Amino acid sequence: MQKENVKIRYDLILGSRRFSNYAWALLSLIGGVGFLLAGLSSYLGIELLPFGDTNEIVFIPQGIVMTFYGSIGSLLSLFLTIIIVSNVGGGYNSYDLEKEEITIFRIGFPGLQNEIFLKYI
Repeated sequence: MQKENVKIRYDLILGSRRFSNYAWALLSLIGGVGFLLAGLSSYLGIELLPFGDTNEIVFIPQGIVMTFYGSIGSLLSLFLTIIIVSNVGGGYNSYDLEKEEITIFRIGFPGLQNEIFLKYI
């Protein structure tokens, strides 16, 4: 069996679909929802969390801050989920020895120009 000469090499780039991004999205969702429910529990006066005691939390200093941090954590999780689904940063590198050119392709943020295509000769 002979080894063929490979004239074109493709390197796939993973992008934002990494395990660490999935882990950070899940952790920020759990923390954000927990803080949001604790802050809303202190405002409404009812227990929204199945664990823990939020009766001791006063709404004005602690409840507002916990509600704010909960909403920011939930929005961060939503942002990371959108980035993971759209696979920002994913693409490929192509090296062609016959034509002597390098091609770099990446997927960018959603919008009008969401693809980056560079060709070096």
